[in-house]
Amino acid sequence: MTGPVRSTIERTGYLVAVIAVLAFGAYEGIQREAISLDLYWVIVRIITIDAVTATVVFSTLVTMSGLLLAREVYSERNRAERVLEGPRITAIVPAYQDAPVISESVETLLASNYSNIDISIIVEPDDEPTLSVAREYSEHPDVQVLVNRDPGSKAGAINDAVARLDADYFAVFDADERIDPEFVSIAIHYLTNNDVDVFQARRVPRVTGPVEALAYCERLLFHAGYKLVEPLGFTYCRSSSSAFTREAFEAVDGLDDLLTEDLDFAHKCFRAGLSVHQSRNITNEMEAPHTLWDLWGQRKRWRLGHIEVFLKAITSGYERGGLRGALSTLRIISSLAASVFLVALSAKVVVLLLLELELIFLLPFVAIGLTVIPILIHDVRQGHVLEISPALALVPLVYPAFGLLTIRSAFEYFLSWDGEWYRVEKVGA
Repeated sequence: MTGPVRSTIERTGYLVAVIAVLAFGAYEGIQREAISLDLYWVIVRIITIDAVTATVVFSTLVTMSGLLLAREVYSERNRAERVLEGPRITAIVPAYQDAPVISESVETLLASNYSNIDISIIVEPDDEPTLSVAREYSEHPDVQVLVNRDPGSKAGAINDAVARLDADYFAVFDADERIDPEFVSIAIHYLTNNDVDVFQARRVPRVTGPVEALAYCERLLFHAGYKLVEPLGFTYCRSSSSAFTREAFEAVDGLDDLLTEDLDFAHKCFRAGLSVHQSRNITNEMEAPHTLWDLWGQRKRWRLGHIEVFLKAITSGYERGGLRGALSTLRIISSLAASVFLVALSAKVVVLLLLELELIFLLPFVAIGLTVIPILIHDVRQGHVLEISPALALVPLVYPAFGLLTIRSAFEYFLSWDGEWYRVEKVGA
């Protein structure tokens, strides 16, 4: 099959699939439903339509997740949960074409309030500009530069660094991250005193414009969504803004070379029964995409990676199965299915407007506002959001965009993806 034919099939299939999901959502939305409430002395029977029920359930879940996230983000840091002096921890900073931004991570790590930290910048062998900047930082006694012996991926760089470095505790950060000065001291407390295997903080895109605002809101809603599954025992951990023990890293055989090695790492940790702790009252910053094309390309890469992890799960690509393996696979499937459901839900919400049910129609927008506004106020005060952009009003579009990305990525993965992945330009903003 030639490239143009494959591309035509891919785009046509994507368009047909989106129309089909929207049509299904609209059709389901107008179906009548009967809800019975047994109040002991009387039975109340309510006749409604599916669009009302789906919208109320969605709005309730969004509000709950937002309240749970706000509670964690606003929680005070316990001074007892810090270790200012203790065992050595090595901060690994994989860098590729990151010469303009590597100062963000290195300089904020050097400002850490933990006394026993060293920094290892691991650079690809063919990236002379980044290697040159990294060598300037290596003049500091706590900074060293490594050249990746397994070039080509972030996973390979981190695996190579852990194998070469003599440390029992590690933290990993992207080159463009600005790290909270208390991150390491709190992470060490959990790793050494609380029997935690992996420690994770919140990471948000820096808001400096309208596109960056959309990226920020998308991450915020993702963090809120995580709060709904964490009570079930699944806690996400990433290959950035995270700390872990050597023992934990070796227990899951390090990182696999996938598009989203961090998502895969989270599922490997869950399957292995490792203890993962999230502290979202600690916030690191990352550079956000600066154009809509970059935003779409980066998020599509992440969804391609999600599909890759899904295929790994259903083809027995993970060593550990059992109940945790089944729950892990179910989590991956439910995440993909839920994102597609959001496209159908958008059609149901439109049905409410067409039927002049304005009060119910507004419910999801109110729920999204209750989720975003408290966290936004917090992050403005903390300096993570530098500009209140009108683009923040577009945040409800993030939800159907999840589904559109998933559908688009599925067609691309199976029809045209050649293994290449989209890289966002970073300029140090």
